[in-house]
Amino acid sequence: MAMRVFILGGSGLIGAAIVRNLVSAGHHVFALARSENSAAHLAVMGAWPIRGDIHNPGPWCDKLPVVDAVIHAACDFSADMGAVDAGMLIELLHVLHRQSGPKAPALPRFIYTGGSWLYPAMKSSDAIHDEKTPFAPVPGFEWMVAGLTKILSDPALHGMVIHPATVYRTDPPSRTRPTLPGGALHDMARRARDENRVRIVGDGPGDEVVWPLIHADDLADLYRLVLENGERGQSYIGVGIEGIATGDLARQIAQTFGRADCEIEHISPDDIAREYGQWARGLAHSHRMTSQKAICELGWQPRHTDIARDLQSCCGVSAAA
Repeated sequence: MAMRVFILGGSGLIGAAIVRNLVSAGHHVFALARSENSAAHLAVMGAWPIRGDIHNPGPWCDKLPVVDAVIHAACDFSADMGAVDAGMLIELLHVLHRQSGPKAPALPRFIYTGGSWLYPAMKSSDAIHDEKTPFAPVPGFEWMVAGLTKILSDPALHGMVIHPATVYRTDPPSRTRPTLPGGALHDMARRARDENRVRIVGDGPGDEVVWPLIHADDLADLYRLVLENGERGQSYIGVGIEGIATGDLARQIAQTFGRADCEIEHISPDDIAREYGQWARGLAHSHRMTSQKAICELGWQPRHTDIARDLQSCCGVSAAA
């Protein structure tokens, strides 16, 4: 059955993939748009844009149409991102509570986006996190625990949570040149192409960080399945590649996008934090994750499980080449 779904972050890496997926599945999608460009982009994808900003939720919350579900995939990664999220939830939940009165046919569904950085760093190479693993957030992301707890415990919501691994995107090459992967891999691939070097976070070759990865299109499939079939109060991890050492990942990116002498450089967590902000320390967070719960309970099947094949697809290279 088609649902009326409101998406926060619909122009972002995760949100845009969700919008395209839900529209293709026949759902009616509304999405918050901070700018005219975002609104135009959302309209092209088939969504109805609602102009507004998560920093000032009152005006657009007052104009929010009646919806069956909300997917929250927005984060500005600013120093006050926790306060921004908390303030937005207060306004948005007030509207949803008003919409989910006694005459409403069902509780509104609400999917909150957590993340892999809420789980502890690995203490051994064979450790793997699932939904039962206790949280130990990267400093600066503790607010996500408060946000998801608020959603899961709200009696007026059908609340659920998705914890994505490190998200990337791949696009087919254009007629004239290869494309670069998006998301977490973009900067690495851009430096390989433009500067013939790949930079990874860590103190040196002996300091191997392990990232779990998820392709944005696979993640969008998971959001749709949770939207349609997820159980109230449940959390689901989204991961396609349970863990890959960033050194191995950098070498594959160097071979795909750089020249033969492409170098791999290391930048310390302190230096990356000075460059991008304290949140970037999460890039040194080493862990593995499994999605067996989503696979078994929802029938989710991630298709992107070979990072080398995905990287080669950006250049129009066959995996067998």
